[in-house]
Amino acid sequence: MMRRRTHEGLGPWTVGLGALIAGAWLASVPAASAQTPAAAPAATTKPAAPAATAKSAPKPAAAPKLPPRSGQVESDPIRCWWKTDRTSVRVGEAFGLTLTCGVIETGPIAVVPALTQLEGGAIQLTPFEVVSATRRADVVVPPWRYVQFEYSVRLLNDGFFGQDITLPALTVTYNLKSAGADSTGREQTYVLPALPMRILSLVPKAAGDIRDASSLTFADIETRRYYATAARVAAAIALVFAAVFAVLAVLRFAQRFRVRTPAAARVVPAASVLAGCATTLRDVQRDARSEGWSPALARKALPAMRIAGASAMGRPIAQQYVAADVTTREGQVVVKTGTLGLGRAVVSAATTPGALATALDGRPTSGARARGAMSQLGDALQAFGRAAYGRQSSEPGSQTLDSAELDRALENALAAVQRLRVGALWPMRMVQTVTRGVMGA
Repeated sequence: MMRRRTHEGLGPWTVGLGALIAGAWLASVPAASAQTPAAAPAATTKPAAPAATAKSAPKPAAAPKLPPRSGQVESDPIRCWWKTDRTSVRVGEAFGLTLTCGVIETGPIAVVPALTQLEGGAIQLTPFEVVSATRRADVVVPPWRYVQFEYSVRLLNDGFFGQDITLPALTVTYNLKSAGADSTGREQTYVLPALPMRILSLVPKAAGDIRDASSLTFADIETRRYYATAARVAAAIALVFAAVFAVLAVLRFAQRFRVRTPAAARVVPAASVLAGCATTLRDVQRDARSEGWSPALARKALPAMRIAGASAMGRPIAQQYVAADVTTREGQVVVKTGTLGLGRAVVSAATTPGALATALDGRPTSGARARGAMSQLGDALQAFGRAAYGRQSSEPGSQTLDSAELDRALENALAAVQRLRVGALWPMRMVQTVTRGVMGA
């Protein structure tokens, strides 16, 4: 009885365990059957593997970039930049725009930019208008050559007040040319960025009119006046020089038609002779005032008085043209000759107080000018003759010269020479000639 219960107690446990094992086995069978069909299609698509392999194959490696050689640097073949002279303008106001490009010019390669498209008539900067364009001289700083254009630009549109308008981006076309090659490479471009520009109103809102006020100040007016005065002075100086050169040219031209005479036959004009006598007497007067009278100084004045006396009497005067380095002898007076006083002559005459007195007595019809001069010159010759050759001048310890008498005689002689010189000038000679003709008629 008891064994039966044991079998009945173990039976259910045994059945459960067997059912568990059988379920595990049955579950494994569908999994295996599911794996088997999946493997078959993979095997059938095996020929497509090469295509996948070809897709995932790496690309061939690019050629390595060679580093620059020794003494070379890596740089762009062209560089351009531009700028304006202001950041804001009014409608219709012209402003400056400067475009600069630097291109490479080395031995093996050169950059050839298309500069014709940058000329004033070709460049387009809409909505701005290019008024004028100027190309400056190129600047070469090896290996670069710099090209520069200067433009005058304005905006003529009343729809942009108070707005920011940009100068459009500019494209510069260029080619690369190798050394020794006749053709250039393909066309390449360089783009400059746009430049902003502020457009102002024509006039401020609070303006009462549209007239522009002058920007000149008193300093500008003074500067212009100074330059005007300097220009006027320079013009006057230039005019004087021109007049002098014109006179010299006329004199030089007139000399071609003058009759050349030997130097011995030419006569020194009486006015020049008397001018030389007056110069000598003034020199003597100046020396007497500074150093006092002496016999030597009195002898220096006598030749001028003798020559003036001979001129007053109408007697011939010995004269000779000499060079500037010739030394004069005692009894001679140096006279300047020529139109500009560049010539030189020496004159002399043998006139005594007795000869002057005889001329006064024997020529009662002489003019009052000549008679007064002869009288003064005769008295001066007597006074200076005593001072130069008298006993008091030759003996040691004798009395001193009468300075007052000599001063008075020199003043009279100088006045007589001046009157004779005025009478020898050509206007006075013409008046005297006309007077004589009228009186004779």
